[in-house]
Amino acid sequence: MIEVKSELRSVLIAARAKAHTEEPNAGEALVHSAAQILLITDNPIVAGYIPFRTEIDPRPLMRALAAQGARLCLPRTPPRRAGGNALTFHLCDPDDPDQLEKSTWGVMEPKAHLEQTRPDVVLVPLLGFDRAGNRLGQGQGHYDRTLEALRATGPVLAVGVAFAAQEVASIPIEPHDQRLDWIITPTKAYPIPTLGGIE
Repeated sequence: MIEVKSELRSVLIAARAKAHTEEPNAGEALVHSAAQILLITDNPIVAGYIPFRTEIDPRPLMRALAAQGARLCLPRTPPRRAGGNALTFHLCDPDDPDQLEKSTWGVMEPKAHLEQTRPDVVLVPLLGFDRAGNRLGQGQGHYDRTLEALRATGPVLAVGVAFAAQEVASIPIEPHDQRLDWIITPTKAYPIPTLGGIE
């Protein structure tokens, strides 16, 4: 399974990089695809992320959600030596560089002193997805552990955001892998009804 996922990651890294170059306005297009999600709940706490390398940029969607009354937060990754820990989320303005710092993984994240919170909605980066809501990530397991922990304490909506080119017929899964409730691309939103996604 590890070898299969590794080979698929190599293919999807290339596909995502190509889409990133060819679709410079993809982040803005997410807002139109996500019209249904903009109305899911009153004043939710929404976790996004600062795009790393060729990840699709969720910040236009985050701004649109904030304009609808959402409060925004960003994840902090655990230290490398604490690999089994989940992400923590901190209230943060993703457009304010004074609230951000670079993690040991090279990802921009909120500073540790910012207020910690529990999100109602998590925008999840990924390398690949399928229509069943399965996701292939970078391989560190941060989001799988995080979604499992959040779901153990109450409802949370996990929304994968990606370029359409990141879709594959089937993602190989393992018991610890957490599925998504929605997947949003610049052209379409896919609810996953078996996990409580909104139809």
